[in-house]
Amino acid sequence: MIRRVAVIGIAAGLILCIGPGPLADTSAAGAGTGDPRVLVGLARTDYVSLSFSQEYQLVSSQGKQEIPEGAKVSLQSRRGRVSVVISSGLSVLYNGELSGPVVIEPSAGTGEASFTVSGQGDSNPGFPGTEFRGSAIILEDGGFLVVANLVDLERYLWSVVSSEMPCNWAKEALKAQAVASRTYAVHKGALSDVSDGGNITGPADIKMWANESSQVYRGKLREDPRAVEACNETKGQILTYNGAPAATYFHAASAGMTEASRSVWGGDVPYLVAVEEVPYESPHNQWEVSFDLETLRERLKGAFQGSRIDTIVGCEPGISGRWACVNISSGNIHAQLKASEFRSLLDLKSMWFSVFKRGGGGDTIGQLNPGHEVYIHNGTSVQAVKLKQCTMENPGGSQGAGNGAYVMGPGASGPVTFVFQGRGYGHGVGMSQWGAKAMAEGGAGYKQILMHYYPSTHIETWW
Repeated sequence: MIRRVAVIGIAAGLILCIGPGPLADTSAAGAGTGDPRVLVGLARTDYVSLSFSQEYQLVSSQGKQEIPEGAKVSLQSRRGRVSVVISSGLSVLYNGELSGPVVIEPSAGTGEASFTVSGQGDSNPGFPGTEFRGSAIILEDGGFLVVANLVDLERYLWSVVSSEMPCNWAKEALKAQAVASRTYAVHKGALSDVSDGGNITGPADIKMWANESSQVYRGKLREDPRAVEACNETKGQILTYNGAPAATYFHAASAGMTEASRSVWGGDVPYLVAVEEVPYESPHNQWEVSFDLETLRERLKGAFQGSRIDTIVGCEPGISGRWACVNISSGNIHAQLKASEFRSLLDLKSMWFSVFKRGGGGDTIGQLNPGHEVYIHNGTSVQAVKLKQCTMENPGGSQGAGNGAYVMGPGASGPVTFVFQGRGYGHGVGMSQWGAKAMAEGGAGYKQILMHYYPSTHIETWW
């Protein structure tokens, strides 16, 4: 057998390579529920104003107030109640304080009604100028207002698919996104039969938000005709496992392999396993970002108390190599951060990275990710081999490289920096959007795409 030896310098010894050769509750309404609506959180703010191009009505426990076409409603939190002013031009039509929830819904016979967030206080996310279909739900929450949108689920998806995936991509990829997004909303328990606000008790009733924490939702004006077609052609279809809505997590790009849910959030989910992708090129296949020590300390100061940072080491790699946690050290001070926290603090594209410390005149030292390639010479040519396929030969014996390998390189001048070289974008679980695009361009239908990324699930039509 030909021994294949990596052509990189390893501080710990020689690397020998074998060549290429928590999850949310799944309970939800069952099939046959009719065309459902979904309650989506938009913002938590101290003030919001809404405008209306059709007739609406404001409904609360104190009764109803008509909102004529062209009117404006201003709402503010006041001592646990909601201050409401309805105005039209220079005329004030109503001024009072109401106990929540406050429901602002289309009047009968207004058809495809919509409202616009015309003004908003300091909050994140913000939606000034954004138009939404359906009703607005306003909840008081400890001196703030939680603004939500109650909207037909299929019309909600028109905006979600348009916001989550470029609409010039292949139709079958858009259809896969439509089914995944529809299923995700059902799985999260976001469906609502609310008609007058009577079933809403507080912000805890909101299971979905309009940002990346759930699914990106940018309202009516973001709807693209091709996304609308993809939603209509898959209307009511969701993925199920053992009859229940599946947890159809998705992300931008896996760069070759997805990750098992247990390596990211813990717990085994039979259909959220690591799968290999068809080859494709994306802006996220390879990325690099660097931080000087001052910037790094500032980013991590809430999670790490050391006055300096000596080492950053990934730990508990998943099947793909994505780190589940990170160890940070400074002298005798140590901290372990969960992957989600570390990635958020540094705004990294993913946790699938190798990390190096260089500069300051000292040796460059680092940790290679076990899912990344090293280059080896097999006697006739140089080939790429994943590091986890390699064995490290040390004076004390041999060990696998499944947890990565420490490397040392020539020193560098200039300030000390930590360099992250990674691949992929997102948590890596479930469907890769760029992977779905590649499969669709290769002739795969949306069902084939979904079965690839969510094996053992089934497609059912629920409405």
